[in-house]
Amino acid sequence: MEESWRFVGNNYAYENGLDTADMETFKKDPIASLARESCQNSIDAKKKGEKKVKIEFKTFDIEKEKIPGYDRLKAEIENCKQYKKMQENNKEYEQLNDMCKAINKEKITCLRISDFNTTGLYGEKFYLLTKGSGITDKTGATGGSKGIGKYASFVASSFNTVFYSTYTIDNESKCLGISKLCSAPIEDSDEKTIGIGYYGIDSKNEPIEGQLELDEKFKRTSPGTDLYILGFRKEEDWKEKILSKLLDSFLIAIFEDELEIKVEDITVNKENLPEIIENESLITNNLKKSIISQYLLINEGEGVFVKEVDILGYGQVKIFVKSFGKEQADLATNNCVMIRYPYMKIKEFSRISTMPCSVMCIIGDNQLNKELKDIENPQHTDWEPNRKNNEALRKEIKNIIMQLKNYIVDFVIEVLSTSETEKLDIEGAGDYLPESNMDDSDITGGEQEISVAKETPIIVKKVQNKKFSKNPIVETETLEGLVPDIGGIEEGDDLSVPTGSNTGSAGTLHEGDEEKGSTEDGDEEILRRVPLTDMKKVFFVANKEKGEYIAIIDSVYDESDCELEVKYFDDAGNQYNANILECTINGTNVDIEDGKAVRFKITRGKTKAVITTNLTDYYRCEVKLYANRK
Repeated sequence: MEESWRFVGNNYAYENGLDTADMETFKKDPIASLARESCQNSIDAKKKGEKKVKIEFKTFDIEKEKIPGYDRLKAEIENCKQYKKMQENNKEYEQLNDMCKAINKEKITCLRISDFNTTGLYGEKFYLLTKGSGITDKTGATGGSKGIGKYASFVASSFNTVFYSTYTIDNESKCLGISKLCSAPIEDSDEKTIGIGYYGIDSKNEPIEGQLELDEKFKRTSPGTDLYILGFRKEEDWKEKILSKLLDSFLIAIFEDELEIKVEDITVNKENLPEIIENESLITNNLKKSIISQYLLINEGEGVFVKEVDILGYGQVKIFVKSFGKEQADLATNNCVMIRYPYMKIKEFSRISTMPCSVMCIIGDNQLNKELKDIENPQHTDWEPNRKNNEALRKEIKNIIMQLKNYIVDFVIEVLSTSETEKLDIEGAGDYLPESNMDDSDITGGEQEISVAKETPIIVKKVQNKKFSKNPIVETETLEGLVPDIGGIEEGDDLSVPTGSNTGSAGTLHEGDEEKGSTEDGDEEILRRVPLTDMKKVFFVANKEKGEYIAIIDSVYDESDCELEVKYFDDAGNQYNANILECTINGTNVDIEDGKAVRFKITRGKTKAVITTNLTDYYRCEVKLYANRK
């Protein structure tokens, strides 16, 4: 039977343009989308018994006449162009004009994406990949399940044309070409096409038996699939973009030796992963920090804390946390990377902490994985509970995600409260403040109305975030860090952190006079309120929206009758009392009087205070500690 291009009629029904929703989904970053979607599909097709999947990206040039059905394809693109010209659709006309120029080049650049140690596309799988949209047979802990990821490859083609060729574990071979254009008139008919053409056999557009060998230097000898992108949009830094996206999205799979990638002559596997990451010329700047942080976390080296948690009976997750000191603060992402089996990065929880740290959460092959996969967007870069049609199910999945976030935040607080692996640059902590409000996907975020102390309802002003140096290691005379969410440290001997206060530009604060108590007759002193300035204190935000703070107090002696208060400042440097609503000392509730925590003990060593206040936004704050002594 004859092999040819056939552009299907629309039966006088729906008419499609070039920029359909499935194509628009991947236009923001075509190269990165192509890399991620291709790799995901290959991982999902891993052959049973194989340890790892290998995937290769290779460019080559061919003469235009060697493109199967070249003359017919070229004629259809010209047909679409003339139709849009008659419609006076300037945008699509220009796009089609560029396509005509691309297909008329004597030499056409193509990209071949090939996978190995996979099953190939057998049975219905080949049909769904080439002719399905929004349908899939993927179940369980696969990377994708939406059935539209394939459109990323069309976006990467300068004339929206790709070929699929597969060799299966059952020794079957077949290939099919697809071109996604726009609806246009059918010759000798008043009907239009649906805008999609197939290079196959007969009117059913069946695939052609045998493998397609467009790349003369490549011949497949083992099961797997080859994707050929014709007229590949070969950007100058395309290799770096693909490598960076794959490392950011699948670094854990590479580290676990379940994936090996090759881009042109660059191979990345478990053995050379450190060398690749250290090669700054191979990784784009926008993903460098994320990639390095993931590698530091998964190695579980010095300063990395790991915890396994069960999420409401849906399955376990593994949380990794690493805090950074001043010298490495530029490596901290302050985000939590969310990765689900088969070790694919889905999204990040932004600004998980304003202390310098990096966090990662890996969701295993379990029910939680399945539930979250079902609500992912088509690009697999976010979880969207509203994809659940049933209201009760939506509420349940939202609760699951919230519990997952809470466990992560709790562990981050636990680590940052107790870690002694690095010295913290408290005075420079303002450099880690966000420059804009966080969106709904953040753990804490959004612009909030401020609840302030009743005695100062008018003059208290919200502290506006200022812009600071992006590199917290650089010291300048004019760089002053606001420290609203980390607080200050009292000066003392042998501090484990830099000394000084967090008063910023508001001037020096004074402890004031000691307060003394006496009998009713005034002739005998009973107690005096003494400021404990010789204790080391670290103070930072745990949850901004709830007004929750953590204070770590390091003492060299015991104190039996203590009092704690929190002060905050407006942008003019005026000081006010924050109302403490609740307080626990090492997990035990303490009394609250007049907005202060009172009558608690501090023992030698570290004491952890969890404080809930009436402050629900970022302020420059400090914690004050007193003892009542005879």
